[in-house]
Amino acid sequence: MPVAIRIKQGGLEKALSSLDIDEGVRIESGGKKKKMFVNRSTSGIFVVQIGEEEFCYLDSAAQVVKLADKIFGKKYSAYAY
Repeated sequence: MPVAIRIKQGGLEKALSSLDIDEGVRIESGGKKKKMFVNRSTSGIFVVQIGEEEFCYLDSAAQVVKLADKIFGKKYSAYAY
């Protein structure tokens, strides 16, 4: 099983910007009820899965952080895998 590395508070945008196509980020709420998975495509677009069925495509790491803040507020944990 791959090891997940916790991303420090405030470091999400930098971690997303440096993602390779074989890496991803898991973002979850404190109660672990909500989850978001973020990967980067070969074209550089961020592919975001929210829950089990909702997907969106974003152009920048800043947009992903803004979406995470909108969904989770400021209370979430992020892990690189």
